[in-house]
Amino acid sequence: MKIALIPNLEKKNAKQYTQKIIERLRMNGTEVLMHQNLSAEFSGVRFCADHKEMIDRCDCVIAVGGDGTIIHTARHACVAGKPILGVNLGRLGFLTAVEKDQLHRLDQLFSGEYRIRRHMMLEITVHTTEGDRSYRALNDAVISGAQSKIFDFGLSVGGSEMHQFRADGLILATPTGSTAYSLSAGGPVVDPAMECILFTPICPHSLFNRSTVFCAEQVLTVSADNDYRGEVFLTVDGEKPISLRPSDTVSVCRSRYYTELILVEDRNFYEIVDHKFVHNRG
Repeated sequence: MKIALIPNLEKKNAKQYTQKIIERLRMNGTEVLMHQNLSAEFSGVRFCADHKEMIDRCDCVIAVGGDGTIIHTARHACVAGKPILGVNLGRLGFLTAVEKDQLHRLDQLFSGEYRIRRHMMLEITVHTTEGDRSYRALNDAVISGAQSKIFDFGLSVGGSEMHQFRADGLILATPTGSTAYSLSAGGPVVDPAMECILFTPICPHSLFNRSTVFCAEQVLTVSADNDYRGEVFLTVDGEKPISLRPSDTVSVCRSRYYTELILVEDRNFYEIVDHKFVHNRG
């Protein structure tokens, strides 16, 4: 078996735990693949020139860090159809399957004692006068104005007439992303086994604007008010904000790609919510 290992070395003790994972995988006869930029940090692994080569050659991916590490890894793994197992070194780790004190559970990859859960993703397309640019999201796409500025935007569902909203911004999320920014903005928690698109305004300037759940087959299109003079940004899965011009529109729909997460413990979604959000405070 070949396993790609992607650690977030900014996490506390990440190098120490990554080395333990390498040793455990090699004890099971696994060839470990890592990015070339980590060649000064680790030994006993095969280094690859880029993420694409590494993902293409592996059977699965282990992301060491937290939810952000999994989300970053998903952009590459989903295209190649490679499943991801997350090892949590952070605080919440909602998407991770193994805690840092449970590295023995990695052996289940070799015994076959695991299952795979598919997570819907979003396809986000920015339509400009120069052409289209597309992005994929496992969690969400956020459109927002300049800091502390309310702006007007339009939302079209399936080509319908634009409905006007006034808010600090809006979140278009997957069920996976329902437990992230959308939840903080007042959106519902949605089981990731479902397929839908969540629309959640951020601090809406209205008594009645609430989060809405749309069918996964819908295409949602967003446009900013052309009279708005401030900057408008698109942020996909927390990455670097993308500046939008007044003439740009953004369409969001279900992606043809899915993120596959490896689960090594038989807990249902509601048990995970209870454990992570209720009993993991502090």
